[in-house]
Amino acid sequence: MQANHEDRATHRFFARPGADGDWEVVKVELPEQLRPQSLTPTIQASPQPSPADDPRTVHEKNVPGAPGGLG
Repeated sequence: MQANHEDRATHRFFARPGADGDWEVVKVELPEQLRPQSLTPTIQASPQPSPADDPRTVHEKNVPGAPGGLG
């Protein structure tokens, strides 16, 4: 029943022993959070641009702690 029933997306089916000794099928409703979600299309990630060049001068890069160079 779980594979073919029209309520398979919202319910689960279990077998349990009945009061008369025979087996019976139990239909249990799933909470909204546990129901299978519809699949969403895959989003292709585009290539990212390369990082910008460092705008500092060579002197600013080589002298630590002296932003903008030494006056």
